[in-house]
Amino acid sequence: MVKVQDIINRIEEFAPLSIKMDGDPTGFQLGDRQQVVKRVMTTLDVRPNVVAEAIDKKVDLIVAHHPVMFHAAHNLDLASPQNKMYRDLLSHNISVYASHTNLDKAHNGMNDWLMEQLGLENVRFLDENDDYSIGRMGETKEPMDLVDFAKMVRDAYHLSNLRYVKSDLGQKVHKVAIIGGDAGKFYPEVLKAGADTFITGDVYYHTAHDMMASGLNVVDPGHHVEAVFIKEMANILNDWKRSNKLELDIVQSEVDTEPYNFL
Repeated sequence: MVKVQDIINRIEEFAPLSIKMDGDPTGFQLGDRQQVVKRVMTTLDVRPNVVAEAIDKKVDLIVAHHPVMFHAAHNLDLASPQNKMYRDLLSHNISVYASHTNLDKAHNGMNDWLMEQLGLENVRFLDENDDYSIGRMGETKEPMDLVDFAKMVRDAYHLSNLRYVKSDLGQKVHKVAIIGGDAGKFYPEVLKAGADTFITGDVYYHTAHDMMASGLNVVDPGHHVEAVFIKEMANILNDWKRSNKLELDIVQSEVDTEPYNFL
């Protein structure tokens, strides 16, 4: 029998909680660590429609990238969709585990997956003095025009569109840093590492101005590119299942949790 804690142990071998960013509410989120698990579902986000999917698919454990509890609940009024979602999870005996910034920093984790899709060369840690750097650096084969590079990123991530910011220096793209999710605050570290271009999501308007003035190109493909987690975490768990001959189903969420629509 496989229990929730057995799966937690496997994930934390790969992405230890000890390397998460300070203040990140990641890890075991909800449920019973000793519950027997027959079916696991991987997802980027835990939202009401994802929970409905998990109930329909008879899932015992949801493994997500984004924590379900970013903010504390101030009441348990079921008129709140978030509170009702917690009730639905508990009433259907579905546990939830999130692997967030620890997975971003892990070797062969989120930022490696995102970098692999771009096919850049000489990939390395953003901070080479840190065994678990939050970001990655890579290089294009030849310096590229920013618009051409942005189109390459758009196509690599199968996006309909993205945003980009052109540095005041007007330089071409060659040394590229990437941090998945919302990581605009790390741009000083990106500059220190020698990058001319930074890929990250949810770039704030005033931060974009600061990046531009500091001599940094920026490509913002959004936050949802981290949905690569769904497939890659399923692969990790399936490898573990096969090597240990476990009776465990691994399913991937089919719900699109991208909140934005574009015209």
